[in-house]
Amino acid sequence: MSTFLFSRSDSSAKFTVWKFDPHSDQVFSKVDVDPSFTLEQGYQLASVGGYLLSWGPNQKNAPCLPDGFPFELLELNTGPGKPFSMKAIQKGALPPSKFWGYRGHYSSNPDEQKTLPLISMGNFLMFFVGGKGRGTYTLYNFDPKPSDPLNPDPIPSGFTPQGGFPSIHEGHELVNFGNYVLDRFSNGSTYRIWNFDPQNTVPLSIPEVNTGEWKGITSAHKVIAVGKKLLTWIPGELGYSLWSVDPFAKNPFTEEVCGGTLPAEFKSGSDISSFESLEEIKIKDAPAPGTMDFMRTKIKKVVYYMVESRSFDNVCGWLYENDLTKINYIGSDKPFEGASSSNTNPYQSKSIHQSKYQNGALSDQWDLKAESQDPFHDTSDGLSQMFNDEGQGYAKQEKPSMEGFVENNSNPEVMLSFTPNQLPVLNGLANNFAISDEWFSSVPGGTDINRSFSVTGSAMNRLDTWEGGSIYANWADYPHRPSLWKILYNNGIKDWKIFNVIDWLGKPFTYHLYLEGQVPSIDAYPTPYINSLNTFKMQARYGELPSFSFLEPIWIAPVGTTSYHPGGDMVPAEIQLNEIYEAIKNGPNWEDTLLVITFSKNGGLYDHVAPPYAAKPFANDGVDGFEFDLLGPRVPTIMVSPWIKENTVIRSGGETPFDSTSFAATLLKWYGVPKSRWGMGDRMDQAPTFEAVFQESAPRKDKPEFEPPFDKSFPNTES
Repeated sequence: MSTFLFSRSDSSAKFTVWKFDPHSDQVFSKVDVDPSFTLEQGYQLASVGGYLLSWGPNQKNAPCLPDGFPFELLELNTGPGKPFSMKAIQKGALPPSKFWGYRGHYSSNPDEQKTLPLISMGNFLMFFVGGKGRGTYTLYNFDPKPSDPLNPDPIPSGFTPQGGFPSIHEGHELVNFGNYVLDRFSNGSTYRIWNFDPQNTVPLSIPEVNTGEWKGITSAHKVIAVGKKLLTWIPGELGYSLWSVDPFAKNPFTEEVCGGTLPAEFKSGSDISSFESLEEIKIKDAPAPGTMDFMRTKIKKVVYYMVESRSFDNVCGWLYENDLTKINYIGSDKPFEGASSSNTNPYQSKSIHQSKYQNGALSDQWDLKAESQDPFHDTSDGLSQMFNDEGQGYAKQEKPSMEGFVENNSNPEVMLSFTPNQLPVLNGLANNFAISDEWFSSVPGGTDINRSFSVTGSAMNRLDTWEGGSIYANWADYPHRPSLWKILYNNGIKDWKIFNVIDWLGKPFTYHLYLEGQVPSIDAYPTPYINSLNTFKMQARYGELPSFSFLEPIWIAPVGTTSYHPGGDMVPAEIQLNEIYEAIKNGPNWEDTLLVITFSKNGGLYDHVAPPYAAKPFANDGVDGFEFDLLGPRVPTIMVSPWIKENTVIRSGGETPFDSTSFAATLLKWYGVPKSRWGMGDRMDQAPTFEAVFQESAPRKDKPEFEPPFDKSFPNTES
């Protein structure tokens, strides 16, 4: 990733561009700029997504020009050996009525509509006018439409309705940095810090997370965001400071990353803007196995298959029951955390031991389904199962005892588990490649909120599952936190697809809940981004997969579900997983493809490892006393690639274990998207990534094969 600063004076259309590296001996390096790169006087410049937006003053009644605010959406060319340049992928004029509607003003300024007050919010743009008694705002959805060049509007719709900030008025300056916004008062030193939450009708989420005085900063100082840091300077002077910000610290600005003297060319400059490019792969020296650069050079395709409702103990707990000596540990070398018959839950004055379903055997005399009914798994149930104390343990932030699963379900079946003999595909992939025994579901609760964590970084501040009725049908009509697909699209990355098998209530489930309504140009024509699982298998075999594939199973059904969901037979799930693996393995991209298999949640089934507390996704998240600061029980996560050593067990190696946000964080880092442009909350920003799993110096030549299981409903035809 390279950080660029743009400087120019008010009297010039020419920019000076600098590569800015606060950790280098040469902090400022002047960049060779294409001479055609200019900006008219009076035009503003802001980084939004992976682009720069420039816009000028209202051209009302200007000869030969359309009324409105002229703009260009600029795509940067920062490739090595070429002068720094930009090209416009959209241009046009934004009408004042888009922002003011039928009103003439929101403040007492008679010239209010001469300039357009837009503020970048990462993947959104905010219109803000500060009046003496009201701060008017609208949050606009950014849509670069890279496939529709020169389309005249990159902010086609309001993401939130027009509203008024109750305490951000005239004289306030708003600066977005990552998940937060600095709110400077007119004296320059008084500040508040707000959590930016595009899902809220008031997107600067109330209450503020911090307030105080920024010592040494005055109204003469200017402040801009440089990534997730803040740069301060006084126009006309050459001193600057770059600050690291901890929004929750007593003094958020105590750490000055660097400071010093700006280059002399900044002397006449009153305007500085910043931009972070995508992270470049460092291939000058051969990257070492286990690093992100190694992953980026070796892996060109990522496939993510999230199935349903099984705990680690339930389906992979017996994986290394008979041989712990062959494990290749990553992150830590503590013993494998598998299932054990010594694990118990109390029930009706008895101890119910963890055990193997049908003693771990396969037979055509019974079906491979251990549960007579779907275990309870709402958040209230998850807390009851983990603490077994009517919720008091969570309120006191105690360590979960994991002793309430049987009593909450009134069913000892939740202590049953399957063996590698019964699930040979799932366990075979884990044994031959990698599994994590420290990967937790993101929240104790249901499918929709856990799946949401895996692709948006949060539960969208909900505790429930909304898989039917009007709330499901109308879900996309309301603003929600951005998904990783919106982040990718806003950064010019379009090579991805969601593959589903069946529609859920007439809609493709993942697209409908987590992407629809976020990118208008995709909603207008979603066909290139959605396809069937059969198409995935065909494209895998012919080497035509996109760089990122998200796979859905056949959801729970009386017969034929492939999701591993309790209540369904496990054989179809194993067959489907094996077909996915075989399609990838037998295709031309086997050596540069990563397959990740995981489960959304534990689904009310027992796991013996107590989940730890975790970062809240967004500062003001909280519903009915639960603040989304506790992980749910473990789920299996398996990684398959010829660059992975067999018998690998991977842990994060730090205090924060893996959860489903670790996948999204790894994917975005793999694509090179700067963290400052994620905007998916604090849990995502702090999530450990798993590039360390790639430890083979050359791709393995063996290609393991697996035989799916059989049972009464799906008998072994070879016997």
